[in-house]
Amino acid sequence: LPAQAEVEETYLKKYDKAYGPTYAVLDVLQKVFYSSNGAREAFVELCDSKYVQQVTFDSYLYKRVQGNNPIDDLKLLGDTIGCLIKGYSGAKPDAVFSNPVESQKRI
Repeated sequence: LPAQAEVEETYLKKYDKAYGPTYAVLDVLQKVFYSSNGAREAFVELCDSKYVQQVTFDSYLYKRVQGNNPIDDLKLLGDTIGCLIKGYSGAKPDAVFSNPVESQKRI
């Protein structure tokens, strides 16, 4: 079996170099679009875009973040900002979640 240092040096560096940007984009998307009901509504609205669907499909297909059209990327940025403003303005606030009984079971 390889040692931890060997695994990190041999495999993880190559993996991180190849797929790190993809995971960085997914992390940003999660932090932006899963933070509230309004953000989730904005995400749903953005997913209706043919460009978003094509970039998503190509990114999964080629295992790298796609979107090599700067003009469409700028349009997407504008659409994203517009959808977030619209989503936050029309969505109900998130409900406060508290479940002390369940929390006590996990301790």
